[in-house]
Amino acid sequence: GVASGLYDYIQRSVWASNSAFADLVYYSPIASALAGSINATELRLATDLLMVNPNKGFKWHQDNQNGPVGFDNALRWWVTMDDSPKDYGAPVYLRKSQNNKCVPEDAVFVDIDEGDLPEYHDFTSFRPKAGDLIVWHARTIHKIDGPTSQDWGSNKRRVLGGTVAIDDATYVDKEKVEFA
Repeated sequence: GVASGLYDYIQRSVWASNSAFADLVYYSPIASALAGSINATELRLATDLLMVNPNKGFKWHQDNQNGPVGFDNALRWWVTMDDSPKDYGAPVYLRKSQNNKCVPEDAVFVDIDEGDLPEYHDFTSFRPKAGDLIVWHARTIHKIDGPTSQDWGSNKRRVLGGTVAIDDATYVDKEKVEFA
């Protein structure tokens, strides 16, 4: 479906309804690459999303943890299905910003000129090609600029991404929900 008009299309847990994505998650080298990036011995898929064309882009933010793991027990990842357009659609990260002390865990959008975030103004960008894997710490501050017109036209920016829990991650009950 669409989420608040932020994407042309977005689907959670795509592996559960599409066997090709399930095969990609289970049988491709994605898990090995993720584990090897931090010398993990075990990974568990916590969330996944198929995201198509972020219409407005996403200004500076840290990803909200919509899976039941804390930031320090998680990695975020993307596998791109299309080359990034020349002028937009590629992620920009603040190097080492996962070490900031000012952004609370429940925050999403941030002002990179507040708190200690100016210390992390080392902007690192990637212009991924189809099939590239990008991995980052779950608290890393980053952004994605969409087209100024908010219309991707014939371009596509399809990404399969998500969160993996690392090694002995403890699952966190972020809210106790009571049903009447």
